[in-house]
Amino acid sequence: MSTTNREFKGKSLLQCVDSYVVVDIETTGLDPKYDEIIEIGAIRIKNQTPISSFNSLVRPYFPISDFITTLTGITNEMLSSAPSFEDVAPSFLSFVEDSIIVGHNVNFDINFLYDCCMRDIGVLLDNNFIDTLRLSRRIIPGLPNYKLDTLANAFDLTVSTKHRALADCDTTHRCYEHLKQYVHKNHIDLEVLCLGFSRTKAREINTCKIYFDESHILYQKVCVFTGALDRFTRKEAMQAVVDAGGICGDSINRHTNFLVVGNLSYCKSIHDGKSGKMKKAEEYILKGYDLQIISESVFYDMLG
Repeated sequence: MSTTNREFKGKSLLQCVDSYVVVDIETTGLDPKYDEIIEIGAIRIKNQTPISSFNSLVRPYFPISDFITTLTGITNEMLSSAPSFEDVAPSFLSFVEDSIIVGHNVNFDINFLYDCCMRDIGVLLDNNFIDTLRLSRRIIPGLPNYKLDTLANAFDLTVSTKHRALADCDTTHRCYEHLKQYVHKNHIDLEVLCLGFSRTKAREINTCKIYFDESHILYQKVCVFTGALDRFTRKEAMQAVVDAGGICGDSINRHTNFLVVGNLSYCKSIHDGKSGKMKKAEEYILKGYDLQIISESVFYDMLG
């Protein structure tokens, strides 16, 4: 599991701003430690209006899979003549400058770009950022999910292309402008929203299932979560655990088997790049307890 300490990473903001840069990337997978960027897109917005754009394919070190080609339409042939990340990054960073970055599930993009910039060109990406996924979850409850196309449909926006960086930037920009209108129309105080919200408790999660696959890796295992998950809400992830025959906990103790680490950018109790639950889990691991710290992507793999 990647436990990169991105100590200079920018702050996640819940704000309505009129000038910003929308960023989206396409990658070969979910983990910055093992996967690669294959496309970068960005649109500069000034006073709510797009004024310029940046877009480039990025040649990976390894061939991309058929799944990624089917998902994005990007082929190995297209990437064979593309510039490397080292060649693309300086132009991208020059385009972004010190602007606030806006994106959908943008913490994913920021983590990839932060790690690649540090590793490949030794440059720090410390821009503050606004996540339209996080914002929409907080102000528009009740959507079936908070994928970009679902949010676009909620605002009656036409989406012609998905999973291409520049097209997703355009959709994200339009969704963000509608989210801002929603905030103003409904008199939502984002400063109050930033103060936090009540967490789902483990005891509140039950399953209607009677029979379980006893060979499932989560069967009768105790799972605890820390940080905000990118693909699931905390409640959805906990429900998936109990539906698999597992058990959810709210805190780390000697009975915990898995600590699932999500996005820690929104956690106020981070010290030295780790949450309190991570530090507690490490203490139990050193004492010999059967406990593993796993990434969000590994958790989804375990769910099957």
